[in-house]
Amino acid sequence: MLRQRLITASLLFLLILVLIFWAPYWVFLVFLMLLAFLAGQEWGHLSLIAWPNGLALILAALLPMPIFSQHLPWSALAQGSVIWWALLAALLMLMRPSRLPEAAAWQRTVSAMAIFPVLLPALLFSLSLQQRAPRFLLWVILIISVDDVSAMIFGKIWGRHPLVPRISPGKTWEGLLGGLLASAIMGTLGAWTLVGAAVSSLRSGAVLGLITGIFAVLGDLAESFLKRRANCKDSGQLLPGHGGLLDRLDSMSAGIPVFVAGLYYLGWWK
Repeated sequence: MLRQRLITASLLFLLILVLIFWAPYWVFLVFLMLLAFLAGQEWGHLSLIAWPNGLALILAALLPMPIFSQHLPWSALAQGSVIWWALLAALLMLMRPSRLPEAAAWQRTVSAMAIFPVLLPALLFSLSLQQRAPRFLLWVILIISVDDVSAMIFGKIWGRHPLVPRISPGKTWEGLLGGLLASAIMGTLGAWTLVGAAVSSLRSGAVLGLITGIFAVLGDLAESFLKRRANCKDSGQLLPGHGGLLDRLDSMSAGIPVFVAGLYYLGWWK
């Protein structure tokens, strides 16, 4: 399983690297639309709705918005995403993942509609970053990836205290702290490489990496909450050793918009 997981992760990283730096804008757009469609299908199935393909088509069809509107409110979208994820974090701490099959029908629709504020901003920002600042897109992907990997390693070796067992029994406080440490280090290295070696830049990079890592965990927990409600272990079987596509996009869904909001706040994104 671990070997399969590493092979899949390596191939995905190489594909993403090529797409970020060498793919034309329209190729990257088509790739993200395909991701949106497949992720939308998985989300629809987890929400137990009868129209997962329709949900997926709508999500994918919204991605070309930057082509038709040259003046999207990127800054407002980033700030709104931070507020959304902060509110969702409060709800995750308060709510228990009751089983969706026994819930009222309207809850399935609400669950399905949640994919738009959860996933759409991250995909739109990825599209914009690939066109305008591809190195920053790679930076945020690395921050979130080292957070995931380090949390898993620290959790397996030193994990003793469950983080939120009613949502995700496998996550521990030790894993969380290990992941956030790695995110802060990657944030510092990225700032040093892309912004400058001034102490203020390195400190800002560390904080940006730390906050991005925190919100990436929230994205992971949000998907775990949905899987728990649907009584599913994985969102799908598309990626060998990893599960479904959502199992890889969950952290990105919260981490990327918050990262971009941080870039705006620091004046590193114009």
